[in-house]
Amino acid sequence: MKVCKFVLILYLFSLKTIAQNTAKPWAYWWWQGSAVNKADLRANLQKYAEAGFGGLHIIPIYGVKGEEQNFIHFLSPKWLEMLEYTVKEAQNLNLGIDMTLGTGWPFGGIDIKPEHAAKTFELVYEADRAPILKPKITKQQVKRAAPGAEGLVLDHFDKANVEHYLSKFDSVFAKNNIGIRAFYNDSYEVYGADWTENFFEKFKSKRGYELGEHLNIFENKTTFTEEEKQIYSDYQLTISELLLEEFTQPYAAFAKKYGKLSRNESHGSPGNVLDLYPANAIPETEFFGSKPFDIPLYRQDPEYSEKQFGKPNKMVLKLASSPANIFGKKLVSSETATWLGNHFKVSLSQVKPIIDESFLGGVNHVFYHGANYTPLDAPWPGWMFYASTNFNFNSHFWNELPLLNKYIENCQNLLQKSTTDNEVLVYFPIQDLWHKPKKGVYMMDVHNIEKNGIFNDKYRQLLKDLEKAGYDFDFISDLQITQMAEQKLSKSNYKSIIIPEVEYMPLQTLQAIKKLNSTGIKAIFEQTLPQKTTGYLDLERNQKTFEKELASLKNTVSTSVISKLKTQTDKREVIQEKGLDYLRKNYEDGLLYFIANQHQLFEKGELTFENKYKYTYLYNPKTDSWFEIKTPKSGISKKVNLELKSGESIFLFFSNIKKDNNQPYSIKSHSNNLDLSTNWNLVFTEGKPKIPNPQTFNTLKSWTLADSAASFYNGYGEYNKTFILPENAVGKQAQIQLGDVRETAEVWINGINIGTAWSLPYNLEIPEGILKTQNEIKIKVRNLSANQIKYLDINKVNWKKFYDINIVDIQYKPFDASNWKPVNSGLLGPIFLKY
Repeated sequence: MKVCKFVLILYLFSLKTIAQNTAKPWAYWWWQGSAVNKADLRANLQKYAEAGFGGLHIIPIYGVKGEEQNFIHFLSPKWLEMLEYTVKEAQNLNLGIDMTLGTGWPFGGIDIKPEHAAKTFELVYEADRAPILKPKITKQQVKRAAPGAEGLVLDHFDKANVEHYLSKFDSVFAKNNIGIRAFYNDSYEVYGADWTENFFEKFKSKRGYELGEHLNIFENKTTFTEEEKQIYSDYQLTISELLLEEFTQPYAAFAKKYGKLSRNESHGSPGNVLDLYPANAIPETEFFGSKPFDIPLYRQDPEYSEKQFGKPNKMVLKLASSPANIFGKKLVSSETATWLGNHFKVSLSQVKPIIDESFLGGVNHVFYHGANYTPLDAPWPGWMFYASTNFNFNSHFWNELPLLNKYIENCQNLLQKSTTDNEVLVYFPIQDLWHKPKKGVYMMDVHNIEKNGIFNDKYRQLLKDLEKAGYDFDFISDLQITQMAEQKLSKSNYKSIIIPEVEYMPLQTLQAIKKLNSTGIKAIFEQTLPQKTTGYLDLERNQKTFEKELASLKNTVSTSVISKLKTQTDKREVIQEKGLDYLRKNYEDGLLYFIANQHQLFEKGELTFENKYKYTYLYNPKTDSWFEIKTPKSGISKKVNLELKSGESIFLFFSNIKKDNNQPYSIKSHSNNLDLSTNWNLVFTEGKPKIPNPQTFNTLKSWTLADSAASFYNGYGEYNKTFILPENAVGKQAQIQLGDVRETAEVWINGINIGTAWSLPYNLEIPEGILKTQNEIKIKVRNLSANQIKYLDINKVNWKKFYDINIVDIQYKPFDASNWKPVNSGLLGPIFLKY
C-alpha cells in the first residue's frame, strides 16, 4: 500500500511538471559513452534552463575516443547515481527529464539472447513436398548502442520477450522510482523482422485457421490468387495486432505502473500506425530532412538528397496528431530538425518554417534533435551526434536560440490549451497495400512517405485537394471507425468521413461506416464503392454480406469529394485559397487559428472567416503581443484586413469575451524608401579561430571575400554607419528591412536596441521617438560555424573522435569540410528603411 501511495504521489508530481514545462521546447540529449560527471551535468542543465528549454531526453549512445576510462555502463549503480543526480538538478531548474528505455535504438542489448531476439524466416523445400517454415533470428544489432549495452534487437511480437526486456528496468524503478517524466521508445525500425517463435498459434487464435497450410503466399512469384491475397492480408494484420498488443500496450502499461508517461515513435513499423500511436500517452512523430519552402531567401541545403531520403511531408505529422485528436490526447511530440542541413550549416531561419509546419500538422510538444551532452572544457565543437542539428551551447546560434525557444513556448502555450476543431475524417486505406503478398511485411517508413505504398498518387491528390479547398482533416483507421460506431470513442466535432478509392475494406468497417452515416457522420465514397471485403476465413459468406451492405450506400458515392463537401455543413476556410496554411482549434469560448505564410501568394489583404463571435484578436508569438481587430458587429462573415509576409506566422482568436489592454491592430503603411545598402564599416568582435581585420563596404557582400582570416571566421561582426532622414520621418514609426542576413542581426539605432532579426523576413519595427535627422545604426551579425570547421579540417585537428559511425555528412559519407567553399557571412542586403 505504501508503494502504491508513493507511486501516486510521484505521478501527481509528474503531472505538475508537465504543466510547467511542456510549452517550452525540449531536446534529445545524447550521453556519449555515458561519460558524464556531476559538475558538467549541472553546468549543461544550467545552460539549457537559461536558454529557455523545458526539458531534456536522455539517450545513452556510443562513446568518445580517449574517454574510455570515464565510460559508465548503462544501468550500473554509477549510471543510476548520475541519472538520479540529473533529475534532482533538473527539478531545481524547473526542467523535466525523459529517458529512453534502452540505448540507441531499437530496444535490445546485451541481455537479449537468440530466443528473445527479432526473428524472420525462410521457406525450406524438400523434393515433392510442401515448403516448411524455418524461423531464424535477423541478427540485427542495436544501432548506436552505449558501451555495455550492445547486443541483439528485441523480438517485439512476443509479450514474454518484451517483459523479459523490461524486467531490468523493473528492478531499477521498483527500488528507486527516479523522477523521470516519461519513458521513450525510438522509431521501431526493426528491419527484416516478420516472425515470432509462436506465431502459428497466435495467428490461428486470431484468424481461425492454420497459416502453416498456406505458406505459398510467401513464395517469390508475381501473381497470386484472391485467396492468397486474403491470407497474406491476414498475416500482415496479425503482425500489426501483435505489435500493438504484445509490445506497444505492455510498454505503455509499464510506464504507467511507475507513474510515468510513455512516448512512442510508432512509425518505421509494420503495424497500422494510426492504432499504435494512441496506445501511448504521447504519440511522437518526426520531422526528418530538408524541404524547399517557397519563402523568399529560404535556403535548402543543396547537399540534401531528396532521392535518397525523400521530402518531408505534413501528412507524416498528421499520422500522429490524428489519433491524438480522435482520442483526446493533450500532447503530440515530434523529433524535430533531424538532418535539416549539414553539420555547422543550419540557421534559425531554416528551423522556423519547419516548426511552423509542425504546428500546422498538429504537433504541440517540440523536441529538438538534438543537444549532445558535452563537457564544458571540451575543445570546440565539443562532443557531437552524427545525425542532428546541433542545439547545444557549442552551436553558432546558441546566443540567439532563446528567441526561437520563446517563440515556440508562446505558440505551444496556446496549442496545448486548445482542442481540435477538425470536422472531416479521411479513411486510411491500408488494406489495399496489405493485399499485395510478398516475402516479409510492409513497413510504414515516414522518412520517404511519397514512396510508401499507402500514399500513392491518387491518395496524395485527394489530400492535396482537401487542403487546397480549405478542409482540415484527421486520418482514421479501421479499428477507430469501429470503436467510434460502437461509441467507445467520442465523435467529437466530426461531420464527414471520406473514403478514397479502395478495392478492399473489412466488413466490420463498412458496417461501422453505415452506422456512423445514419447517426450524423456522413460518408463520402470517392468515385466508387469498395469491391471486396477482407479475411480468408468465411470469405465467400462475408463477401455476400458485404455486397448487401454496399447496396444501401450507392447514394454516398461522389465523383467530386470537394463538391460534395461544399453542399454539407463542414467548415471550410477560404484563406487556404489565398496561399495561407492554417490550423483551427477550439480555445476557451472561441476559435483559435494558427496561420502561417509558407508561400509567396499573400502579403496583405482582406481575409474572410465565417463565425458568430463578437471579437477578433491577433496574437504575435514572436513579440508576445495581443491586438484587437475591429470586425463587423453582426452576421457570420468576418472580414479581417491582415498583413502577413511570406515566412511570418500569427494566431487569430475569435471570441465572445472582451479582452482588455490590447493594442488596436492596424496595417502600417510606409510610402517612402531609404536605401541603406552602401557605405558600411565592419569590425569583428568575438569569434574564432582569430579576429579578422576591419572591413569597409561600398556595397554589401559576404565578409568572407576580404581576407583569409575572415573566410575561416566563426563569430560576430558589427556593422555601423550614419544616415540622414528628411524631417517628415523624424520621430515616426518605421521599419528596417535587412534583406539577406547570414545569419542573425541585432540592431541598434541611436543607441537603442530595437531587436534581433533571426527569421525570414529579416524585418524589424522601429518604434516612435527613435529616428532623428542624423542617425547612427549598428548591426551585430552572427554567421554560421561552417567556415571554422573547414579551418579545423584543413589543419587536421582531431575533433572527429567518436566511436561507431563517428561523424558523417548529410549524405552519410565520412565528414570532411576541408574542400568546402567559404559560406557567405554577414549582411548581404539590400537594406531599406521604410517610413
